[in-house]
Amino acid sequence: MKTRILFAATVLVIIGVASVGILYYFFPSLIAPNGDDQNLQEFNFEQWFSNPTQYNGTEITIEGYYFNGFEINILSEKLVYSGNALGHLTPTGRMIWIEGNIPKEIYDSLYRQEMMGPTERYGQIRIKGKFECGGKYGHLGQYDYQIIPSEVWLLAWTPPQ
Repeated sequence: MKTRILFAATVLVIIGVASVGILYYFFPSLIAPNGDDQNLQEFNFEQWFSNPTQYNGTEITIEGYYFNGFEINILSEKLVYSGNALGHLTPTGRMIWIEGNIPKEIYDSLYRQEMMGPTERYGQIRIKGKFECGGKYGHLGQYDYQIIPSEVWLLAWTPPQ
């Protein structure tokens, strides 16, 4: 009897560990929504912009709206209709230049629009990376802040109707 109970307990532990591993593999944000670094600071745009120089050179996590198009690769506070073409969204509010690329599988999963010329990609993401300020970043130095991504998560989001 004790052998059966011990065997059943061992099987349950193995199934539990395997289940957590499977969940982490397919849904990492369920297990570690901010990555694995317990000291990582998570921000929203309001907190972050209240004192950005305090975090210069540190690694942060922030959620926002990714927008990529002609000479633009940013995280913005909002996406709104531009009024230039039916259904065309454009970034607005506070913006952070994203230096480098986001993972291809996330990029390929973003929404697409082509109303205003070249293809634009957009969606809601959580990004972890090194934050920098004090310079001019992005195309023609248009941005005061940038983040160099180390991890990016695509968040469930539906564009406004």
